[in-house]
Amino acid sequence: MGRAIDLFVTYRFIKLLVTPFEKQDAYKLGIIDKNGNRITIPDTSPPRPTPLDKIEEKNAYTVLHKLVFNIKKLFNKVPGLRTKLGTYAAALFLLKDTFKEDVDPKMWEQEFMKYLKESGYELDDTISEEVTLENGMLPKGIYKLVNDITFDKEDADTPDALIGDEVQTFEPTAPSDTVLGVDIFSVIHTPTQSKIFVSAEDIKAVGIEDLELWQLNLMTSWRTFMMTKH
Repeated sequence: MGRAIDLFVTYRFIKLLVTPFEKQDAYKLGIIDKNGNRITIPDTSPPRPTPLDKIEEKNAYTVLHKLVFNIKKLFNKVPGLRTKLGTYAAALFLLKDTFKEDVDPKMWEQEFMKYLKESGYELDDTISEEVTLENGMLPKGIYKLVNDITFDKEDADTPDALIGDEVQTFEPTAPSDTVLGVDIFSVIHTPTQSKIFVSAEDIKAVGIEDLELWQLNLMTSWRTFMMTKH
């Protein structure tokens, strides 16, 4: 039974990857647009996605669809056929973690690498200089995201953490997992105080200008808080 489930999910995974957004059932049913983004109800603030009321709509936009669509959208951000594995590692980790009880975790990576090869992608093995690991660990510090990150498995329509958001580690952090040969680290997303998972390709070290701005914002927030107490 386990092998049968692996084969079924593998088939679904690859089919979703290779099928253009405009040929997906979710697009035909008006759930996503041609870029894979969730269609929202007009004039709602904040924007609310259109409800999935029918069985066929729910079947066309499951958690698996959402997470694979997020990976597909990353491909659209990479020009040409040269790509870095680190670009997809965090998104694939979320997919792998979501279905870890049902599917062999190695399957996702094997099939993804097979897809890259068969699609003609050339792997860029250059290492990002933005973040330097120390003995394989992510140093304590404040970082900024250079890629959008989704961490809510059930509500994966839009990224939860956006490019430019601050994340931090409070101590040297060992990898939580390795995906596609890329280390995945847990960090705290400062705006929401939620734990998210990133690769070194997803973050950059905060410069002195960013630190000064962060300190200024912190002082301003503290003054505002103290004024409301009096």
